[in-house]
Amino acid sequence: MRRRHAIARQSERAKIGEKSVSEEIASKIIADAVAAGRASLSEIESKRLLSELGIAVDVPQLARDADTAARIAEGLGFPVALKVVSESVSHKSEVGGVELNLGSGADVRDAFERIRRSLAAKAPDAAFGGVSVQPMAKQGVEIIVGIARDDRFGALVMVGFGGIFVEVFKDTAIRLAPFDASEARSMIDRLRGAALLKGARGTSPVDRDAIVSLLVKLSEFADKHPEIREMDLNPVALYANGFKVLDARVLVGARPEAAAVDPHKPARIENLKRAFDAKTVAVIGDKRMGGYLWLRAMRNFAGKLYSVQIDPNEIPAIEAMGIDNRKSLAEIPERIDYAVSAVPRQVAPRILKDCVDNKVGSIGFFTSGFSETGEEAGIALERNLKEIALASDIALVGPNCMGLYSPARGLCNFPEEKTGESGDVCFISQSGTHTINFVMQAGERGVKINKAASIGNVLVVEAADYIDLMAADPATRVLGMYIEGVRDGRRFFESVRRAAARIPVLIWKGGTSEAGARATFSHTGSLATPGAVWDAVVRQSGAVAVAGPDAMVDVVELIARGREVKGRGMGLVAMTGGQSVIITDTFSSTGLEIPRLSQSSYDELKSFFNIIGGSYQNPLDAGGTIGGGIHHGNLERILQILERDSAIDSIVLEVGTGLRASRWAAHEEEIIGLLDRLGEFVKRSAKPFALVMHPAHVETIVARGKQMARERGIVVFDSFERAAAAFRTAAESHEARARIAG
Repeated sequence: MRRRHAIARQSERAKIGEKSVSEEIASKIIADAVAAGRASLSEIESKRLLSELGIAVDVPQLARDADTAARIAEGLGFPVALKVVSESVSHKSEVGGVELNLGSGADVRDAFERIRRSLAAKAPDAAFGGVSVQPMAKQGVEIIVGIARDDRFGALVMVGFGGIFVEVFKDTAIRLAPFDASEARSMIDRLRGAALLKGARGTSPVDRDAIVSLLVKLSEFADKHPEIREMDLNPVALYANGFKVLDARVLVGARPEAAAVDPHKPARIENLKRAFDAKTVAVIGDKRMGGYLWLRAMRNFAGKLYSVQIDPNEIPAIEAMGIDNRKSLAEIPERIDYAVSAVPRQVAPRILKDCVDNKVGSIGFFTSGFSETGEEAGIALERNLKEIALASDIALVGPNCMGLYSPARGLCNFPEEKTGESGDVCFISQSGTHTINFVMQAGERGVKINKAASIGNVLVVEAADYIDLMAADPATRVLGMYIEGVRDGRRFFESVRRAAARIPVLIWKGGTSEAGARATFSHTGSLATPGAVWDAVVRQSGAVAVAGPDAMVDVVELIARGREVKGRGMGLVAMTGGQSVIITDTFSSTGLEIPRLSQSSYDELKSFFNIIGGSYQNPLDAGGTIGGGIHHGNLERILQILERDSAIDSIVLEVGTGLRASRWAAHEEEIIGLLDRLGEFVKRSAKPFALVMHPAHVETIVARGKQMARERGIVVFDSFERAAAAFRTAAESHEARARIAG
């Protein structure tokens, strides 16, 4: 009876709009514990907190002796559960502190004594505060729900299946808080055990809407209350109608201090923007030993280039290159927009101070040997650099980086980079090597760079600053990046999300191993590993992950030079039966679809397709019909059929296999004719299109064919595997951006 009245009061409270009062009570429970210097709430406090938030839970009652426990149980109705109350105990079952399915007053008294004796035996230093008494809940599908805090990304919410699913399979999904119902549903769908929620082995489906509501409510609460360090609801029983939290543990702490506001930030970002459009550049400390790398890289700079070098042994060679050398920054009459420093690390703070004194807008430090070494000397020097930079408006790029690349201005960080023409692709990388490799490979594939930045140790100007700047440029069509870590993870997330609302964002993450686990949840071990958190950041922001450098340049070429991939339905055309099998297996294994065509498409194909040694199912084994590509009329008809068919979102054609590629070596006019026709089709077609040209088939002529194809605006891949990965990633990007757009 008492229990029914409590439920009725709770329901009535919800009806008369006492939400704010309940939240105030919940906040007070947390505040009182923090003020008392406690790191955790008791089970009773934890469940009372949940109850005040409107989350279905039975709030236990405290019994300090066996008779009181039996009397409470009588009032609740049997069966009941008892759990030990002790501030020193985190995991009650490990000390014999849990007794379930107690069916009478005598059972309750006996269980009380067993718990007291077990605690004294297994944890003799732990104070016994009695037991909590609560009704036994009916069985349901059990999940775990929790809150944790990452030191960079802030509040996280986790959901997963209990028992072996979480302990062995780590079947969990994580999101940054707060989030909406759509994101909560995507979390649930990501679980490998999601099918269990739909009913299995004759069981009824559970109430998915109730789980969604719970996740959203916890995410909002976690965002508002950074004092919640961790919350572990384990298990939560799911039913056909609603759910119930069966056990809860909450860890608390002082509210973190707000980050200090950087008064120089706006001016610093303007200086970074100015650097990409630099009119005056100074290269400091470039030497013969390094082959005058920076001065040679800047040889096509469209503005005024200066060298700053005091060594008399270096100056003649610099001046012989036609470069104006000065012995100090103060001797340069123009305002310096960007400087490059190639001095030893011990000199770096002095150079930075000189740049600040001479109003240099930005400086990129190629110089390395700072915190990345782990040495105290390097760490101290980096700290000094940061202090100088933060006290000024200067935009410090790096250190330990190759700096900025802006081809329209001839601003380069490597001598072989192309200049003179701006493009529509931007790239950010914490690795100088990855930056240069991407820029060089992109250029070879007809991809034109707008801006690129090698950002190294990211000391002052964060990755988020570069993202904001590049994504705001109307010319940018796609943004790629290689990231190893971020200091302000929440700001990084928000910047990526803003960027992805406008353009595809591709993230290649380095260092996501399980060994680096930071965030953990009670009872469940290391569930929120850096890799799992990063996956949540990428997925929730609307970006997509890529696996490495080849995958990055492949999908950038597809997105930047082709049509937008808006679906997963692939129309595949191969030259032989064996290749048609392999291309199908490869594309379908990545999660792409190879659908049947419409009946009208099959009727048209039937009228001309050569089925002797071929097939016009999807994939199309078309070698005999198009003669390896020389029967242009049939090839054109096939492509037009795939273009019209609503089941097909994108088209991939394999060319250049076997004898046909060998023939091209002597009859280049055949491949030229083929590529001319395909180039015309690409211009007319509204669907993404790509070629696969395997380099193993007469590599020289195939390489020439790829070059000619790209000159005609055709996207080309080396293999089925790389083509499939690129199309899948491009489709994922479209889906992710559509998801955050609502």
